[in-house]
Amino acid sequence: MFYQLLALIRKEFLAIWSDKRSRIVIIVPPLIQLVLFSFAVTLEVKNISIGVLDLDNSTQSKELIRAFKFSDRFSEVLYLKGNKDLEEKLNSQKILVAIEISQEFSKDLQSNQKANIGVIGDGRRSNASQITIGYIESIINSTFSKTTDSIVVRNWYNPNLNNFWWILPNLIGSLTMIIALILTSLSVARERELGTFEQISVTPLSPMILIIGKTIPPMIISIIEASVIFLSAIFFFEVPFIGSISILIVAIIAFVFSIVGFGLFISSISSTQQQGILGAFVLLVPSILMSGFATPVENMPDWLIPFTDVVALKYFLIVLKGVFLKDISWEIAIWEITPMIVLGVITLSIATWFFKKKVT
Repeated sequence: MFYQLLALIRKEFLAIWSDKRSRIVIIVPPLIQLVLFSFAVTLEVKNISIGVLDLDNSTQSKELIRAFKFSDRFSEVLYLKGNKDLEEKLNSQKILVAIEISQEFSKDLQSNQKANIGVIGDGRRSNASQITIGYIESIINSTFSKTTDSIVVRNWYNPNLNNFWWILPNLIGSLTMIIALILTSLSVARERELGTFEQISVTPLSPMILIIGKTIPPMIISIIEASVIFLSAIFFFEVPFIGSISILIVAIIAFVFSIVGFGLFISSISSTQQQGILGAFVLLVPSILMSGFATPVENMPDWLIPFTDVVALKYFLIVLKGVFLKDISWEIAIWEITPMIVLGVITLSIATWFFKKKVT
């Protein structure tokens, strides 16, 4: 039985490598996506253009405008001629935020009253506008601070808020998921499309052995791909890794195990490889959106949060960020690894049941 399983695993490796589409999926997209997403996926707001309508034209207002100009947050500070000019610049998206300094600005400052400054953001880019307004408030407060106390801001785990430190752990999870899911979703469907599924069904191997034989090759390939992306994050993008390598290895195996279960389930109910790929992407998109990849799970509506408990990527991302930046312990990591193993057992059991129905 052991040698039969080895022969089946070898056959799966050969089938994956001999299939041009599978070969391309394994090699090309992960490398391209790693490079593109690392630089393209960012929540940072850079190269901001703002406009200033100075109705006061005083020493204090010019000091404030000078502070905006010398800030590295803004690439361009435009002087606005009036309200119509302000509206035109916002409508044409030449500026992201407009600042209106009132005529009483300097007088209010000198009399220790609250000075009015109007800030108008472009609601079409709500997230960028909110971040930019935060920059503006910070500059205003630091420019006209009347106290000797100061606020010292420090960011734990990512002191300089480096985008690579945030995006690379996420990419390890998402790209590993894409590879494992697509490879397994094509597995059984490929047999049906090539007409070899009937040959497999008459072999003396049990459905359980067939499922194991189709599970191991995609797991090995996905783990190797995850390792390549992991090494690229450390040596090419210089993301620090301060956690336990043993936790990372166990987490990768558990995550790939859970995703292979989902993939084999999709493949078991698909008749063609095209259906398998479509089924994989139907699962991929909501999984990535609900995993906390871009926005925290806690920010989602209360009714949606329970559905994220069946998203294996959510647990894997927590472990990845933990071992990269926080050095989490086994006591913490095990609570994220266990759900991935449970999901893998459940999905593989369902896939085996469907596979048995197709074979018998």
